[in-house]
Amino acid sequence: MKILKVILYFILILIGTLLLAALFAPGTKVIERQTEINAPLGAVFNQVANFENWQNWDPWFKLDTAQQRNYTGKQGDVEYGYSWTSDNDNVGNGSMKVIGFKDQEQIDYHLSFGDGGGSNEADGYFKFSELNGVTTVTWAMVSDLNYPFKFLNYFMEKMLAPDFEKGLANLKSYTEINPEVPLKMNSNVEIISEHGVNYAIVKSEKLPWAAMDSFYKTSYAPIYNYLRENGLEPKGPARSLFFTWNEEVQNTTLAAAVPISELVISEPEKVELAIGAAEVTANSISYLQKGDYDQSEKNHTALGDWITSNGKKIVYPVIEEYIKGPTNTSDSTQYETRLYYYFE
Repeated sequence: MKILKVILYFILILIGTLLLAALFAPGTKVIERQTEINAPLGAVFNQVANFENWQNWDPWFKLDTAQQRNYTGKQGDVEYGYSWTSDNDNVGNGSMKVIGFKDQEQIDYHLSFGDGGGSNEADGYFKFSELNGVTTVTWAMVSDLNYPFKFLNYFMEKMLAPDFEKGLANLKSYTEINPEVPLKMNSNVEIISEHGVNYAIVKSEKLPWAAMDSFYKTSYAPIYNYLRENGLEPKGPARSLFFTWNEEVQNTTLAAAVPISELVISEPEKVELAIGAAEVTANSISYLQKGDYDQSEKNHTALGDWITSNGKKIVYPVIEEYIKGPTNTSDSTQYETRLYYYFE
């Protein structure tokens, strides 16, 4: 009986120690490692941005090359990620998905181990920069845990840092031996995310209104070329994204844009405006404009006035979606343009 009491006391003391340690443990722990790779930025970025390339350097793939990996979507989609299953205890099961994307600069991801939930989930990021042909890559994971699980943050560095170091070493070795750039780049085209949709865009800052027509004529072709070269598909008609509209000096910051992911929204409600019926969701109002573009000004004004009168604030960019235009018909009365305003 004395032995049982000693064991019980030991367990209670151990639990108490862990709970006490958890009180003082950091709630957030960033595990970050960095390396320099003698290869072009595009080649390095593509090895990370395309999950199917991870088997070239991923340290956990090397532990079990027979593991099953299933991919969801593809590079550029909002829902892009993969899941894995393995009988190797050092690999296990889990999933990773992209939650933020800035072409050639940063990828934000969400990681889930096992069945997910609680201490089994974490966010992280990759950052990229290039100087004189040398690409610097930073790989990080942010462990954000609540009490009492945050005591695990004491061990995260030791648990994950060696794998990050090994993975970056593998990435360096593979990319320096295979420096070709399968992701073809156009210096004018970038990938951004706005209002839950990923776009390939060409952007212009403070463009005079008088130059807008010329801008559009020269901007969409490079975007569609970029999509073809990189195996991406348009997920809807071409659009304009208006980030600013300055009446005083008559210029605008805007982007010619092509969606490369789809936005899933709830069924909208109808609302009657002076210009006709508009569609309202929890955070947007849109109007299908039929006919020539010369009516755009009054339609934009009506949508903006509705937002203001309902005590809401516009969230830029404002979007014009060109469903039917000059490339589809020579009859301007048949043009169809949907105007989107987002609000909070």
